[in-house]
Amino acid sequence: MITRARLLAAALVLAMPLGCRPRVPAGSADSNATAMGHWDEWRDLSPLVEIARHHAPQPAANAIDRASALLRENKAASADRALAAVSGGAGHHWIAVARADVVALHFTLCIRGVALRITDGAKASATDRQADFSEQTRVEPGDVSVEATLVNLDAAVSSGEAALSTQARIARARVAAFAQQCAANENVGEMAQQVVEGDLATLAAEGHLTPDLAYLWAGVQMTRFSGSAARPFLLQAREGGFDHPAVTFMLAAIALEQGELDHADEYAKAAAKVYADTGDREHQAEVRFLQGEISRARKQPKAARTHYEAALAIDAKHSASILARAELDIATDTETAILGLQRGMTSLLLDGKLDETSARVAATNLEQLLVLAVEPHQIQLIRDALLQRIDDESDAMRRGLRYFFAAMLDVRLREYQVAHGHGVLAKEEFADSGVKPPIDIEAFLGRLREG
Repeated sequence: MITRARLLAAALVLAMPLGCRPRVPAGSADSNATAMGHWDEWRDLSPLVEIARHHAPQPAANAIDRASALLRENKAASADRALAAVSGGAGHHWIAVARADVVALHFTLCIRGVALRITDGAKASATDRQADFSEQTRVEPGDVSVEATLVNLDAAVSSGEAALSTQARIARARVAAFAQQCAANENVGEMAQQVVEGDLATLAAEGHLTPDLAYLWAGVQMTRFSGSAARPFLLQAREGGFDHPAVTFMLAAIALEQGELDHADEYAKAAAKVYADTGDREHQAEVRFLQGEISRARKQPKAARTHYEAALAIDAKHSASILARAELDIATDTETAILGLQRGMTSLLLDGKLDETSARVAATNLEQLLVLAVEPHQIQLIRDALLQRIDDESDAMRRGLRYFFAAMLDVRLREYQVAHGHGVLAKEEFADSGVKPPIDIEAFLGRLREG
């Protein structure tokens, strides 16, 4: 129960929703290298302007000031062009930092992990940002190279100037966080993750986290350590004006983890309201699930069921709610729980005859459900739901997926001969379907034979 809440919170924080604006008044930035500013101030680079006035060559400081003015006019692309025009002069490292902050805070489109697009008149928000991996999408003049930006920031970090190095790390962590999400390939994504975590660790140790980076560092703490480790950085993000509902959601998950159920409920209700106001249905479902977990912790099964059903009404494929509902059903009897799982699997396995693309989606949906099953009784329950009435299933590919994932669960229960039998049946069904299966059944059977 709590593990799932932590997974949801970690997933939310790593989504890096940098487009929101705070509801608290912006504070004033100090003029030293440790002035990290409020989130609203960072949207027009005010903290960087103040620091550059005291540490950067005058031409660079003036250019950053002009770019800040353009950002206040909602002209992000113009701000970047103004900075680019002086990028070869004195203080070029400071200009590189400013350009990186502009693109990280205001881009709307990531093109195949190669370039980031910013435009005048567009306010980048968490929902506006898109990743486009289509090979038909052309990189346009004015799109900013991700690689060149990171190379320039590497040089700025290594400059030997303390104030510049700190600001370069801040900008590099921001850009690399998006490079990780919109990576050109897996290796690039892994390298970007290493850069992000390394820079965040350094900035945290020096007390230089900005509100948005405090939020990211909380996600690292949540994923690698605990909610207790993450909470101070979430509070730091909130106090700095970074009020994205994911922060509140994470605080709710942490409060649940620590048994602070009244606080968890308060945070969850606040997050639910914001997600409802913004029409974010995906996260509405996640919050309703979390509220169900809070009700379960309070020994209120009826209330918990109401929340799980509400989550499924929003998203019928919400696997955590499918499994959680089955956990409530099993208190009545096993058959009721199995029937409930089968209803949920109907949505996970999609409608109609599966083709290669839809089979891959269905397999991913089922896999997400299996990942959540950590207790032996849950594993058995899902396996039973997969196999019961399997002959009533008319689509061979769907039968094959049921047999295959049942075999996966057999392995987790150390029932290897049964797993082999189900694997063979999956292979036969895949062959009958005439569709390329989304998994390598021969490799699976080979591993079983090898023991």
